[in-house]
Amino acid sequence: MRWFRSMLRGMRTAFRNKSLHTALAVIDREERVLLCRVHGDPSWRPVASRVIRLLPSPFSVIHVLDSLFSHWFLARTPVVGRYNPLPARDRLDESTRIFVVRRSKMRSFSLRARARVVTTVDYAWHPLSNVEDEKFDVHPRELGPFLRGYIEGWIPDGIITLVE
Repeated sequence: MRWFRSMLRGMRTAFRNKSLHTALAVIDREERVLLCRVHGDPSWRPVASRVIRLLPSPFSVIHVLDSLFSHWFLARTPVVGRYNPLPARDRLDESTRIFVVRRSKMRSFSLRARARVVTTVDYAWHPLSNVEDEKFDVHPRELGPFLRGYIEGWIPDGIITLVE
């Protein structure tokens, strides 16, 4: 019974800790990456999501934080990119964890239907070769090489730190 209480305490702490943002980098079979950007913003980013790791398993429950997506997903998330941006002059940017998922390995399930869809974000599939290109405006800048390493297998499982 003690282990159960300990697990519940850990889950409550994880849900209360809002200082860490999570995002999702989905890669399809054609090596395209699903990215998003807020209307008017030139930078593409991984998709903002709520990711709940189901430890000790390698699976996570994923919910995209946009009303356009009504389903939740279950997927293996063995590789996580941790990005700590340099603080801006007047504000402190928060740390982000980027969970990498292969689209073919995601299983969707619905918890509730959405009544209406209002989105201020553009979504697009970009070839990974474009994301790796220096001229492509992506944030964080190292996202392309990080995803290439995941696909080719030279990025090990676990948390990988990305820098600006």
